[in-house]
Amino acid sequence: MIIRKFLQSDVTELSELMRKTVMKSNSKDYSKKAVQRLCDEYVPERLLKDVRRIDIFVVSEKSKLLGTISLVGNRISRMFVLPEFQGKEIGSRLIKYVEQFAKKNGITNLRVRSSLTAYGFYQKLGYQKTRRASNKFVGPIIWMKKKI
Repeated sequence: MIIRKFLQSDVTELSELMRKTVMKSNSKDYSKKAVQRLCDEYVPERLLKDVRRIDIFVVSEKSKLLGTISLVGNRISRMFVLPEFQGKEIGSRLIKYVEQFAKKNGITNLRVRSSLTAYGFYQKLGYQKTRRASNKFVGPIIWMKKKI
């Protein structure tokens, strides 16, 4: 299993991974409309545009993408692991990788806008709730932070 920077050739598979994960994992905590809005956001064209301003990483095994995480300044974003690979430490590895990457780049505090679905995951990794908010497109979110 390797974690590496996103390549343009990953775009279709990454889009499918993100959309599949949102549909399967987030549907229990969010409305169908919210889930669809998120899926609409993770299209290949948008990912290719975003890579210019966001550090996007992927984890792969045997040339299959299993998960992804992004870093926007000091904010973790778009962390997804395929549903069939959740609970196998892949998400934890992605977080540790991004924390190390951030440290190397002079970042000492990380923030994350957690979904209700991922809140417990981030808590276990030492992230602390700073506030609960509502996103006009998807609904409730939880802002969290961690000193690294």
